[in-house]
Amino acid sequence: MAFYVDRGQWITSELLNWPPLRVYDNCSGAQWLAVADLVYLEGELNYTWLQFADGRRILVPYTLKRFEAKLPSSWFIRLHRHYLVNRQFIERIECDSTSPAFYLVTGAILPVSRRRWFILRRQLNFQRKVVQ
Repeated sequence: MAFYVDRGQWITSELLNWPPLRVYDNCSGAQWLAVADLVYLEGELNYTWLQFADGRRILVPYTLKRFEAKLPSSWFIRLHRHYLVNRQFIERIECDSTSPAFYLVTGAILPVSRRRWFILRRQLNFQRKVVQ
């Protein structure tokens, strides 16, 4: 079973006007990065990987919980204890016998925790389509 997300309803200037994130990288130093280009965040203990639309992946020494508080909650949703995803990059959600997964337009596949799945189904407006 697959759910497709209607992406046209989310186009707004709120995310584009959100203040950029200040990220420090050992190679390039401090830099300001646009929140609208952030595809997903992956938490790993006390560190977080930031995955951007252009393929950049940056490791920062902050927890995922800290980023969740700073990012707009209407755009970034928590899928799992390790993942926070930008709604504008979600292509579809598929449910198989094991667990649901979010498929992003970038080709990434992110798992959804069982407890969060029922909350996410209500939070997002899904259109159910049969995949053949």
